[in-house]
Amino acid sequence: MEIPQKNIFTGLLGLYREGYEFIGQTCDELKSDIFCIGLPGLTAICLRGEEAAKMFYDPEKMQRKGAIPAPVLKTLTGEKALHTTDGELHRQRKAMFLSVMTDEHTSRLNGKFNSALHHRFDQWQREPSIRLFNEIAGALCAAVCEWAGVSCPVKDEKARAADFTAMVDAFGSIGLRNWRGRCSRRRAQRWLQKMISDERNGRYLPEAGSALWMVSRHREPSGELLPDRLAAVELINILRPMVAIAWYIVFAVTALHENPYWRFKFAADADDDQVHFIDEVRRFYPFAPFMGARAKLTFDWQGYRIPKGALVLLDMYGTNHDPRLWDQPYRFNPGRFRGHSIRPFDFLAQGGGDVATGHRCPGEKITIALTRTALRFLTGEVRYSIPEPYLKIDLSRMPAMPENGIELSNIRRSFAYTY
Repeated sequence: MEIPQKNIFTGLLGLYREGYEFIGQTCDELKSDIFCIGLPGLTAICLRGEEAAKMFYDPEKMQRKGAIPAPVLKTLTGEKALHTTDGELHRQRKAMFLSVMTDEHTSRLNGKFNSALHHRFDQWQREPSIRLFNEIAGALCAAVCEWAGVSCPVKDEKARAADFTAMVDAFGSIGLRNWRGRCSRRRAQRWLQKMISDERNGRYLPEAGSALWMVSRHREPSGELLPDRLAAVELINILRPMVAIAWYIVFAVTALHENPYWRFKFAADADDDQVHFIDEVRRFYPFAPFMGARAKLTFDWQGYRIPKGALVLLDMYGTNHDPRLWDQPYRFNPGRFRGHSIRPFDFLAQGGGDVATGHRCPGEKITIALTRTALRFLTGEVRYSIPEPYLKIDLSRMPAMPENGIELSNIRRSFAYTY
């Protein structure tokens, strides 16, 4: 069968206007889980759904090399990073990432994040209002750098956090926002490359087993150490996604604001559903819109011919809102995860497949743990007001977030909390 096609101009216009909903809405319009957009010299195939995800994450059919466009490489992932690798090279790099994301490492990071939140809280009470996203990103940056063995003086925390979030904020943009992300990545790479070099030359001594220590000593399948520059790229790819958990935390606060039952439940220390709540936040709210890969060979999928070299885009947001997988997918309902066994390809908040061997994000457990720490702090120890009755999220903007990053005012300690 011939793949349904979308005109290049209407396709790009639709992506600009609809953002996260573009692939899903186009699939609904065409009554198909697959369609293509003809680009000059390139076939871009868009897919959604669990079966599409199984195909997308099949290493025999798809590869990451050549799939990430230059604007994303130069802002979000970095050139020659883990995200661009396949096969044994990917497996060994992934093992390095997983080695610093054990339960012990997660517990240490959680403790540092909790301390960073409490440290900032005293200042919050003296302010008429705060922008929650900035404050959470700053607390995450401080905690993650200390945990990773990276020197980041207090006076630099705000700027470093801004650079990490600018890299993420740039991935779906062109123009000024993209250039801001590029500049942020260059600054971060220079900073961390020098630290890697100093560590290798004995001028800087991070804690043994820390992320910086592990990246500095990682060897490729060839037996060679990562070059200083590439080591800095991969260290950023450990630090930046953890700071980006600020997006999930402000989405969680949005969910608490718009579904106050859950705030009251958690404030009463009934947190048995917190992990279900966080999973629903990751499913319901928009973060990664889609992922890209290249076809390694020509093959057939559900009667359609996928040509070798085709760019394939998997709709993560649409799959997470697929009514065939999720009952009433546009209703926020953490209860759906009670007794629900998440399969490798039906819940794509942070990728699909196997975390050890595939391209699923190695930091999912850390995302859940740090978001849970923030929820406990913001519902159990803090009281605040949100002036807006409804927190607008623009789905045409990638990445999306609540307008103004959520303004909190009238911040005070919960009467129920004592030291």
